[in-house]
Amino acid sequence: MELKSLTYTSWAAPGMTSEQLSAILSSARTNNPLDGISGLLIFNGVAFMQVLEGAGSAIDDLAGRLVADTRHSNMSIRDERPIDRRSFPDWAMAYLELEAGEFIGDAEVERALRRDLPDSLRNVMLGLVHNLSPH
Repeated sequence: MELKSLTYTSWAAPGMTSEQLSAILSSARTNNPLDGISGLLIFNGVAFMQVLEGAGSAIDDLAGRLVADTRHSNMSIRDERPIDRRSFPDWAMAYLELEAGEFIGDAEVERALRRDLPDSLRNVMLGLVHNLSPH
C-alpha cells in the first residue's frame, strides 16, 4: 500500500468551544483507525494545522469531508506527497496546542515530535500556525 501525507491549515469557526474541539478529536480518534489514518492536529486558539497519513484514497476521502466541515473554514493544502513511512504511526489523532511558540499537550506526542520530525518540518509547523495567528 502506498502511503500519502497531507498537511493543511484552516481557520477555526468563530467561537470554537472546548466541547466542539473535543468532539473533533473524539470523532477522529474513533473513525481514523477504521480508515487506516494516523496524524496530528495542532490548534493555536484560532487556526488548525493537521497532518494526515494513510492510503491515498482514504486521505482523499477524508479531505473531501473536511472541506465540507463547518467547524473550520479556508482549508488550505500546505503539503501533499507520497511517504515511505508514517511520522505518527501510533496516533489515530495526536493533539497539541501551540501557545507562544511552544507545544502544549501530551508529553509523549511532544517527545515524538522532537525525536522523529526533522527540524525543518517542525519549524514549518511552528511557522504555519504562528503565521495564522492574529497579530
